[in-house]
Amino acid sequence: MPTTAFDPDDADHRCADLLEQPVIAVKAHESWFFSSCDILTSEGDLLARVPMSPGWWPWAAGALVFLCACAVILTLVALGLRHSGRRPLARVLVVLALVIVLATPRGLSLLHEYAESPDATALAQARQMTIPELAGNSAVVPISTSVDECDPAELSYWHVWNFAALGGHVTAAIAVQNDSKTACLVSGWPDVVVLDEQDQVLEVSVLHVDDQKATSPSHQEPPAVEIGPRVRAVATLRWDNDQTRPTGTHLEVTTPLGRQAVTKDPDPRYEEWGTAQDLTIPEGRLVLVSAWEHE
Repeated sequence: MPTTAFDPDDADHRCADLLEQPVIAVKAHESWFFSSCDILTSEGDLLARVPMSPGWWPWAAGALVFLCACAVILTLVALGLRHSGRRPLARVLVVLALVIVLATPRGLSLLHEYAESPDATALAQARQMTIPELAGNSAVVPISTSVDECDPAELSYWHVWNFAALGGHVTAAIAVQNDSKTACLVSGWPDVVVLDEQDQVLEVSVLHVDDQKATSPSHQEPPAVEIGPRVRAVATLRWDNDQTRPTGTHLEVTTPLGRQAVTKDPDPRYEEWGTAQDLTIPEGRLVLVSAWEHE
């Protein structure tokens, strides 16, 4: 099931489950009855429409309602004729009303069976559709049904904030950004290297944890995170500060293509946590690193 990009108030989760597309762009289109599922852009432009019921369904539903009304009328007429001496006709009308009443459950069953019977061809095409990138909106994750691992050469890394708490505990966050033109998957933990002011590697132990609050090592591989073009995933680092030892000032992340620099990026969205300052990670200390997650 693809990841949700954003969640408008008018999204229809029935359609999202059926189309296997994100809630971002899925909406029920009402025409008489629930008749189609639409995939839309954030501007409301129609990308695909999947008919949800056969063309005869509204007419069949209307006919069933009409027959039920007729059964009531026939019963009322039969009751009136019974006291007028026309009992044979009254019996016929009662029989007709009973036939309609007995047939109604079967009719309702058929209507329910075909109420949401999508067009197979349109449904297959909709499930394979890729939601286009919405440029300039970093909260949007364009989704496709087949997403490959990110190419390390098309990723960049950013130090987005750090925050010092009482007792010398420090938390920092780094982000990986997808610089390609298509969505991709990033998985696992950032493999960080701590450097000092002379770009010398410091001996710092790294412990992989499941989330930002965990303190024990993770025993399972974290799920992959899907990020669209120009979209980021974030991971946190935590350690105890100690100014009496040589400290690291910046990071690099290792990839299959080698090391990539982690550049300070004072993103205004993180001002309440503290902008990205020089790091003070003591040599010989332990750093807890969480897995990548959606920004």
